[in-house]
Amino acid sequence: MLSIGEEPGKGDTLRKQAYELFSNAKNLNFIGNVEGRDIMTDKVDVVVTDGFTGNVALKTLEGTMRGVVKALFAAISAPEYKEHADGIMPALLSLYSTFDPDTYGGAILLGVDGVCIISHGSSGSRAMLNGIKVAKEMVEVDMVGKIRQAVQK
Repeated sequence: MLSIGEEPGKGDTLRKQAYELFSNAKNLNFIGNVEGRDIMTDKVDVVVTDGFTGNVALKTLEGTMRGVVKALFAAISAPEYKEHADGIMPALLSLYSTFDPDTYGGAILLGVDGVCIISHGSSGSRAMLNGIKVAKEMVEVDMVGKIRQAVQK
């Protein structure tokens, strides 16, 4: 669960109450609080938070990634790095695609009885198409049923 510190007592009332509920839940691999720096690591598979905080965290990560990519491309575009840039560019473009929000088009919203994909208000046609593909896949694999079954255990 995203909070301002890893310790159980960290965060506002909502996070403290949620921590208590998650800690007492059976069949849930709750590892405790995580901080923003943990979101992009192998430490967690799912980060739980409220919509406002999640949206701020997501947009901060996306902005940071865009800034890093822009700086990286600027750095390797110098003539003396052209040969190296040509060699590494396929890997960088693949990595960029992995972190580009338009590649997925959105994320599943939990807590509704059905598949709901949340996309950015600024999403273009590519992101919308990919979001629809994600929704289709969620329906095909019965993601809602699987989540319901996991929560009921």
